Amino acid sequence: MSHWDVIVIGSGIGGLAAAAALAKENKRVLVFERHRQLGGLTQVFERHGYRFNVGVHYIGGAGDIEGEPGPAKKIFDTLTPAGIPMASMGRVYDRVHFPGFVFDFERPAQRLVASLKAHFPQESAGIDRYFESMRDARKALEAVFAAHSMPQIVARGLMWWKDEEIERWVGRTIAEVIGECVGDPKLRALLAAQWGDHGGRPSEASFAVHAVTMSSYLDGAWYPVGGSGVFATEFARTITAAGGELRAGAEVAQVRVEDRRVLGVTLADGVHVDAPCVISDAGIRNTIRLLPSEEVSYDWAQDALAVEPSVGYVGLYLGLEGDVAGNGASTANDWIYEDWNVDSLWSDPAGAPDAPMLFVSFPSLKDPSHDPGPKHRHTCEIVSFVDPDAFKAWEHEGMHRGEPREAAYLEVKERIEHKLLAQFSRHYPRLAPMVNFVTSSTPVSVATYTGAEHGAMYGLSTSPDRFLNDALRPRTPIGGLFLAGQDVCCPGVTGALMGGLMAAVSADPGLLRLLR
Repeated sequence: MSHWDVIVIGSGIGGLAAAAALAKENKRVLVFERHRQLGGLTQVFERHGYRFNVGVHYIGGAGDIEGEPGPAKKIFDTLTPAGIPMASMGRVYDRVHFPGFVFDFERPAQRLVASLKAHFPQESAGIDRYFESMRDARKALEAVFAAHSMPQIVARGLMWWKDEEIERWVGRTIAEVIGECVGDPKLRALLAAQWGDHGGRPSEASFAVHAVTMSSYLDGAWYPVGGSGVFATEFARTITAAGGELRAGAEVAQVRVEDRRVLGVTLADGVHVDAPCVISDAGIRNTIRLLPSEEVSYDWAQDALAVEPSVGYVGLYLGLEGDVAGNGASTANDWIYEDWNVDSLWSDPAGAPDAPMLFVSFPSLKDPSHDPGPKHRHTCEIVSFVDPDAFKAWEHEGMHRGEPREAAYLEVKERIEHKLLAQFSRHYPRLAPMVNFVTSSTPVSVATYTGAEHGAMYGLSTSPDRFLNDALRPRTPIGGLFLAGQDVCCPGVTGALMGGLMAAVSADPGLLRLLR
């Protein structure tokens, strides 16, 4: 096959960003995607005329903020021919529901702070401390990412210099820091309620990742016009313009290594493809599995392999017909808790009566390009976070695409689907009669289509250990092998995007000129 400058494994947003950035430096990049569709968790699927997004519900910093492009928008504008069209979700981007209490998260930050103080006047000073803590924590985590992009000897110096701030903000959990800021247990729950945006429960996740994620929405949130499938389409234009290619349905079976340098990859069908540089967007655990054990020592990755995958999720996808906006749906995401405990997972989705939390999104209302037609067709996407162990019995099914599922798995999946639909109907009684199509997904589905271990939504867990792990950096000890995506940066679209850029810059430091 033709010679390539770079091979990218995986077409999630991290892999696409790395490939597009290198293409801007006139590198010929070949992207391999194991699934038949590009995009990873940014891909879309269609059923019965309804189009659903797999993992994108909103993005912070993706539009203009006070007349200037936000951080994510700057990257999109740089790496694609005409930018990624984005629609603002309006003043309110999240609405959190507890029994007898509803709170709107709205932009800008000053309005949000004022609203929090109006609801919890006795906690005014604590609310100020919370936002100050978020600013400090964000800077501390940015220092960690900067260190991970440097040569290790320089990185150690930066980590030593910033040791106190890093330990205080990156090394402590969300629950610890919020508990230090405010005393009201309901306010504590409210401030931690959107942990699903990074996939780390408040008792376990680093406060710094919470700070980075929540801060990204303080100036508002945006949704990709046309749905999340536009990412693969637009990044691909940059990649192919430089002579690159993207190949779906092409699974990499091994990264070829000799004398501690990559030579290229071998596909599942036995074809060898040569390149002096390989960037893996498959996650560090999957990447290690692709390396030849006889050529490579894994000692450098042992600490990273000790970090557990993040939470899994079940998804419910609804097609509706009717006036959804007039009957309870809006562009804001709804976080619905059945009680004030925001730290629990749905540990037994097959047996427990209700999911402890539902995240409910109506993407067709967010997308100005959506044509509802004469029947007013709309979509709803529901997520509930689950313990991946609940699906452990069927993990092997995620390895065999196209084969029939076990009857026991299908029965459990159908039972969960009915439970979620009933729970949705209780919270949206006027929308329930409009539902005319239902389908669902589980961690087994995610593992099947993306290769994510245990069907994890966000790669590795967001514990303090994960961010303080020196192995989770874009550059590996194997010459020409780099890691991209969520595992080397943060969870979510923007985190994976930045992880892709970190890998590209590590592979070609000349990109700093472009990205400065």
